[in-house]
Amino acid sequence: MRKSEIIRKITVIGVTAAMMAQMVGCGSSSSVNSSAADVSKTENGNSEVTKVVIGSGINYNPYCYLDEEGNAVGYEYDVLAAIDELLPQYEFEYQSMAFDQLVLSLEAGKIDLAAHQYEYTDERAEKYLFSEETYTSYITYLAVLIDSDVTSLEDLAGKNIRSGGATSATTQILTKWNEEHPGQEVVIVNTDSSTDEEGAAALKSGAAAATVLKKSDVIKYNKNFSDDGKDWVKSVGEPINNSKTYYLYRKDETELQKAVDGALKTLKENGTLSELAIKWVGYDVTEEE
Repeated sequence: MRKSEIIRKITVIGVTAAMMAQMVGCGSSSSVNSSAADVSKTENGNSEVTKVVIGSGINYNPYCYLDEEGNAVGYEYDVLAAIDELLPQYEFEYQSMAFDQLVLSLEAGKIDLAAHQYEYTDERAEKYLFSEETYTSYITYLAVLIDSDVTSLEDLAGKNIRSGGATSATTQILTKWNEEHPGQEVVIVNTDSSTDEEGAAALKSGAAAATVLKKSDVIKYNKNFSDDGKDWVKSVGEPINNSKTYYLYRKDETELQKAVDGALKTLKENGTLSELAIKWVGYDVTEEE
């Protein structure tokens, strides 16, 4: 039986970040540093297949989210399933959780790989092992109401900008902007675990003067949250961030990293990665936008 024919085990984690942090802080060193990976064995005791626990998100449509029936779906999950098909020595099991819980679960040894469109930051690199292969081109812009006259960060001094997680590349870029532009600082609103609905509502209500989105996200906002069927949000100016996305591992997971990198490279070369991007996002996000 092909791996793709096996029902993937999806667990939606309801543990709060505080509880996860407590586990990291209070657990013994052996429990914190142990891997979620488990080796299945044949009857004679020989190693056969290693189980690898993958953590991804629940509310970042179309990349990783829960559908109406509570199934974990999206670009992230399909790419990982395709990688699993190429790695007979591993069996992937999936846990779905809020973005801000993923790295805590990785540190605690509850998952072996975190997949949530992670961009490179120095802070993350100090703690985690990044994949060598990338799998998404991640280019973001300021997004504002369609009738806004905002064209750049200079126009947003003193105003709220939704930026993503506290450790995200976007937050670090905006923080650096504030440090280098005294008197023109923007108000950074972190949005860990925020939904698209909340982001759209913040723009419409004026709670945020802008957010930071990919062009594909702008298309999604206009499609899913328009009040009259017309476009209501637009991207403006030069890219806020132009980067790639990676998988995250614990520092000692070099063997798993190399295996996944090899499979991911194959998916790029045979066109599967591009096909999955077009299926979920509507265009090839593995290339520059």
